[in-house]
Amino acid sequence: MKFPFQLVGFVLVLLWTSITMAQNRDFLTWSSVELGYEPSKTWNFDLEGQLRLKDDSATIDEYFGQFQVNRRIVKGLNIRFGIRYIFENDNQGRVQGYENHLRYHTDLRYRHKIDRFTLKYRFRYQNKNELGVDDDPRQFLRLKAGFVYNIRGWKLDPDLSGELFNRLVTDDGIIDKYRITLRTRYKIKNAGHIGAFLRFQSSTEDEDRESAFIIGLQYGYTLK
Repeated sequence: MKFPFQLVGFVLVLLWTSITMAQNRDFLTWSSVELGYEPSKTWNFDLEGQLRLKDDSATIDEYFGQFQVNRRIVKGLNIRFGIRYIFENDNQGRVQGYENHLRYHTDLRYRHKIDRFTLKYRFRYQNKNELGVDDDPRQFLRLKAGFVYNIRGWKLDPDLSGELFNRLVTDDGIIDKYRITLRTRYKIKNAGHIGAFLRFQSSTEDEDRESAFIIGLQYGYTLK
């Protein structure tokens, strides 16, 4: 199967259209460190620390610690639970400062191979609220799909994905925002891996549409 250059062209057109329509744009930087533990092929655990910058990467947006546990159900299918404690920087309005948030999520993930492609799908339920203040948590259903293409003789295989955020409200849900991400990673022998991604994210509101370009850097190491 040949590499889908037509699909890449479509994604570029979609990105350009989104950028043109967006009114408020920001440039964000996300950096993270992850430590994993994989005692068997059925179970794995990981701890992650992440720092996110906003306002053209000049101001701290938030930083958090996260724990996840993943269990394999059958080949290609697994379920994952994660919990995240967030320090979020509110630098707008009359009351400013860092807020404490707690977020948890549950994922159902599936992947399979077709020739040199690995296709990936994820369904996520997410719940987030501000501790001691928020009695009405923000809940989302997130739908993500993408693929990795294995290039012969090349260690930086492209990973392209798209994701929709469906916000849950009292009576109905709305598509709150979407993301398009191109990422890759490089394995370091006996020293884990490093990863990087480019992402475009945009809200779906017609008025005052907000968007952001995101550059992400990540280092990870797994104990077995």
